[in-house]
Amino acid sequence: MRYIDDDGIPVTVYQPNERRGGLLWGIRQAIEDVSASRHVITKLFWRDFIAQFRQKILGYFWALLGPLFGIVSFLFLFFIGVLKPGEGEIPYTVYVLIGSTIWGCLPGAMGAVSSGLQNQADLILRTRIPKLALAISSLAGVVYSIAISMITMTIVLLFVGMTPTWWFLLYPLLVLPMVLLGTAMGLVLSVLGTIARDLTPLVTQALSLAMYVTPVIYLQSTIQNPLVKTIINWNPVTYLVDIPRSLICLGTADNAATYMLVALATVVMVTLGLRVFYLLEDLVAERL
Repeated sequence: MRYIDDDGIPVTVYQPNERRGGLLWGIRQAIEDVSASRHVITKLFWRDFIAQFRQKILGYFWALLGPLFGIVSFLFLFFIGVLKPGEGEIPYTVYVLIGSTIWGCLPGAMGAVSSGLQNQADLILRTRIPKLALAISSLAGVVYSIAISMITMTIVLLFVGMTPTWWFLLYPLLVLPMVLLGTAMGLVLSVLGTIARDLTPLVTQALSLAMYVTPVIYLQSTIQNPLVKTIINWNPVTYLVDIPRSLICLGTADNAATYMLVALATVVMVTLGLRVFYLLEDLVAERL
């Protein structure tokens, strides 16, 4: 609560029950914070984006080449016969490019949001900008990466002589659940990570391992081990990767209903993430 005292000085009063709203309160408060700070978020995005590519030799072309360099190792192992992902209807180059690009939305969103507060520590200590706005300001970079990756995928698809289905136009919506999942994890880590500094690197390493129980670089049907196959089937991220890829390349996909259920679950996780964020955000300034 804010008011002006007798001397005309604005005074802010923090009440102990200010953060005791329910889950829906967290969503409403997040909308208000983002709306009030939209100009700051835009400025921070452009500042970080320009600085990211300004001092690189390849300049802005690095954004296009980045996804390709990310799959070079898998392609090399595939072409020399070490990696045997199985035969499918989708050319392997396209398969691994789309799969790894979709997967990258998860650690990308998580890393952007989780590091948002630590990267903007000076603004937290000097301004009254809502901490949520600072936490998600880097998320705009993930949105830009999605747009750039669509250009890269279009070039590769044309190069291999493959025409994507009309679902490709909905690619940002198809990967939105993956971004939401990363955002939910990032919101929790953005506040807990300032308290336990080793938590964020630990989760990042866990995600690196989780990629190998997700059909990103191999076909799910080629797995023979019953235990691994069960883990892959019960892994919700499996459907967030495989369904959009199948829709883009083939126009059809099995388990679409499961994909929708997982997508709805990511919305719930964002709501819970906002709740945790608002409960602990006041501790962040003490730990910076």
